[in-house]
Amino acid sequence: MEIKYYIHQENQQKGPFSISELKMENITRETLIWFEGQNDWKKAEEIIEIAEILSSIPPPLPKSSPEFSADLKEVKSKVVNPKKFKKLKFIGLVLLILIILYVCAIVVWNILRNTNSSTILDTSSTIEEVLPPPPDISYSVSSHKKILLDEIFKNCNLNSSKTKLIEACNYLNDDVRNKAVSIAGEDEGSFNLGQVCDIFDYCYSNWKYVNDPRQSEVYASASGTISNGLNGDCDDFAILVCSLILSIGGEARINFAYSEDAGHAFTEVNIGKALSLDYLMKRYKNDYAGTDIWTRTDAQGNKWLNLDWFAKHPGGEYFDFKNGTTYYIIQKYCEDFNRL
Repeated sequence: MEIKYYIHQENQQKGPFSISELKMENITRETLIWFEGQNDWKKAEEIIEIAEILSSIPPPLPKSSPEFSADLKEVKSKVVNPKKFKKLKFIGLVLLILIILYVCAIVVWNILRNTNSSTILDTSSTIEEVLPPPPDISYSVSSHKKILLDEIFKNCNLNSSKTKLIEACNYLNDDVRNKAVSIAGEDEGSFNLGQVCDIFDYCYSNWKYVNDPRQSEVYASASGTISNGLNGDCDDFAILVCSLILSIGGEARINFAYSEDAGHAFTEVNIGKALSLDYLMKRYKNDYAGTDIWTRTDAQGNKWLNLDWFAKHPGGEYFDFKNGTTYYIIQKYCEDFNRL
């Protein structure tokens, strides 16, 4: 009959086991074993049958093994000290919080900046001064006393410039008239300062300067300049602006002015004797900051507003001339002038 064994491990009794089954129970030399016929529990190493199977089970490592202690110290040296680990963890957490705060600060700053910018824009648009209605231009067409002998021997009558300019200013031409009314319609109503500004601004912003042929003076007609897309020199610009104003009921004149070493052509418009120029100051407030509105007054008291291409806006500064000749297209009259 096969002997059955009981073992006592971890305060528990287990069994019965055959001798082969004991091998699977991880018994040690100190394990207490009992079997039938045995008076008391004995250690496994004290039972011959059991001792034979214990030889194949490695004994436990001694607690004081120097090799084991050395290996254990090496392992411990590679493990981070818990206190040091907590410190590193704390530093990492602080850095993360600082980064989050920095990102939040940037986001808030951008929001506030955009809010302030929009507020400033809204405020400026709210308080921006509204352009007043353009004043009507009430004027009397200038009159000139013609003395026969003087007219015969006038330089401006002896050369061909007056005749050419009068022909070039074909303000009754359909193309010229249609162009003028389409521009002036932006400030509809009677002839007014807004229409003059509209005409000048349109011509100035669309003008492309091109020279005349060498040693020749070509006075392009207003209709021709419109058809070529607003290309030409200073006298072509003066002719076009003068013609467009004449075609909507205004009076304009063309001036050929000369400095010591250059010549230039520009137009002026008759704005009457008592026209308020506050409209100009507000319409061109950036250009007029700290500057004057340039006009000339004739013998009858009429003011003539400068519409020179060089001036860049109505009433800008005159070309630095010494003398010149003025051509009145409606009256077919010309006269010389000197700058005072």
